[in-house]
Amino acid sequence: MGKRFSGDPEILRSEKRRKILPTDVFERRVIEGLRFKENAVDYGAGTGYFTEILAKHFRRVYAVEAEKSMALMLNEEMKKRGIDNVGIIISETPPDLDFQIDFILFSNVLHEVDDIDLFLDWSTNARVVCIIDWMKIETEFGPPLDERIDEREMIGAVERRFRYVKSLKLYPYHYVLVCYNEKDAVNQSYQKPYNCS
Repeated sequence: MGKRFSGDPEILRSEKRRKILPTDVFERRVIEGLRFKENAVDYGAGTGYFTEILAKHFRRVYAVEAEKSMALMLNEEMKKRGIDNVGIIISETPPDLDFQIDFILFSNVLHEVDDIDLFLDWSTNARVVCIIDWMKIETEFGPPLDERIDEREMIGAVERRFRYVKSLKLYPYHYVLVCYNEKDAVNQSYQKPYNCS
């Protein structure tokens, strides 16, 4: 397991991050293909980089953050932006939610957790799960190489839990996996042109 992000929280909303991980690509290639958009979970939400995007598309978003200080910054960020459909949960483990989750996003977080199987098993309750994480390649930024999870290893882990796993080539330094068990969880138009697996 890697270490939790402990750098400057400003980097999570920096221009550099917007260049290497643009949210408009995520909206067009992932979110627009989803059929159900009632409840979403952003696990490891940080300062709300993707939470803000999810809040535009889902009725309710649950932003889960392990660090209290980061959750406070996230809360301030949502207030500043006038976003009122985000609930913040402070938890180091998957929260016990007693309603249908349409979408779970794990962005740059699974390489930081103690028990990845616990998180992946929990995520199977969602209609669609998206994993965005660092490729296991040398970069001048991001987590150390030995803390990253190789895409093939991650695909193997999710294929044991999900019937459909799509690998989308969207970013230069991150892989994106979209995982689901119900074929109708995504639009037909999404399945065909963006199926890169």
